[in-house]
Amino acid sequence: MELQTAFYILGIIFMAIMLILLIALVVSVLVIRAKVVEIQTQIQDKINEITHIADRGSDLMSGVGGKVVGAAADAVASLIDSSRNKKKRR
Repeated sequence: MELQTAFYILGIIFMAIMLILLIALVVSVLVIRAKVVEIQTQIQDKINEITHIADRGSDLMSGVGGKVVGAAADAVASLIDSSRNKKKRR
């Protein structure tokens, strides 16, 4: 075996190993990307659920708050009316 043939064989082996490593690198990048996209969608879904819960809670609290404000306004109006009636009696 001549020196030139030995270098050719080493070159072919090196190129084959590098090609296998390159394919493995591309596959690993695709797998990691798929996992990152999956995690991103899971996080986005959880954020949407939390936002939906918060929106429902604010709707509920605005309804309750409106009733409380209405009751408070009625109470204040009745207090004002009763104080006016007391002044008229005097």
